[in-house]
Amino acid sequence: MTLIGYLTRTQFADGAIDDALPEEASRLGKALALIDTEPAAAQTLARVADALPRVRLATCSVGGGAPLRGEVARVAAALQRAEASTIIAVGGAAAIGQARLVAEASVRRGAPCAVIAVPANLFDLGLGRQVRPRDGEPIPCPRPDRVIADPTALAQVPPRRLAAAGMEILVHAIEAYASPTYNPPADGLALEAVRLLARWLPVAVAAPGNAEARREALAGALTAGLAMEKGTGGVDALAHPLEDDLADAALPGELHAPVLAAFVAFNARAVGARYGALSDTMGQGRGAAGLEVQLAAFARVLGLPAALRETATDPARFAAVAERAADDPASLANPRLLTRGDCERILEAAW
Repeated sequence: MTLIGYLTRTQFADGAIDDALPEEASRLGKALALIDTEPAAAQTLARVADALPRVRLATCSVGGGAPLRGEVARVAAALQRAEASTIIAVGGAAAIGQARLVAEASVRRGAPCAVIAVPANLFDLGLGRQVRPRDGEPIPCPRPDRVIADPTALAQVPPRRLAAAGMEILVHAIEAYASPTYNPPADGLALEAVRLLARWLPVAVAAPGNAEARREALAGALTAGLAMEKGTGGVDALAHPLEDDLADAALPGELHAPVLAAFVAFNARAVGARYGALSDTMGQGRGAAGLEVQLAAFARVLGLPAALRETATDPARFAAVAERAADDPASLANPRLLTRGDCERILEAAW
């Protein structure tokens, strides 16, 4: 069992749900289990319940994709009905992000609740500084008090969903490193996350039974989450409204590769040699042009689109998406100032 104490307390190991969770929750008598629609969430929750036979678990469900500020009151009420002060969030960014939003609201009310995160897919594991709700601006939230990172939970994730989720967190690691914010420790973490995900995500997708690949891919997601203390960039500002337009026709993360490739060309002047370092870390190739090519090739290896034209995206919507993206706080984190016109040109380049 590996205990990682950076930013929060993370137990990382195969079997951590069975072995480490009982220790981390040893003082719990009651808790609210918050679950989302991730394919592996239900089975993971069953393992959580088996690991905590003495804990009275109430259950509350949320949708997938991203959390909602509008759901905070409902989940807080479920926590109160359970007579509990701890949320065990099981699933992906929706459940764990929702739990963090509830924790943020509970701090403001003067009655803080604890959060134990049990990831069932690849994402930042709740370690990013902010939560990005689908119905509002990003908001700084407390990180989970405990993270139980068990690579065996990924065994039930469908390969395409794992690929899309892994691509999104890879993009966040790349953006964290490219960010102009000065944070040398986060830079090192971001490059290591890129190395791990570039090496192991394709293996985990192609061979779901490969335990080493699952472990290293989850380690990459964890490392990227730690690097996101530095911040990310403008990709989410464009990719998320495109995904919203496509609804169920696109998995979260599917559109990140073509959008980031277009951003690389746009940001190259501001980012400079950092794209070269990222290109070297991803594999062969040099500089911004090399990284663009690598991203497209990497997406294709994962079975994901390398261009927006390969999806159901409607280019007639680019102007509306660009207008929304230019007003998104995520665009302010981009290394180069983004205007509405810039956003529209980036979408056209990604087409």
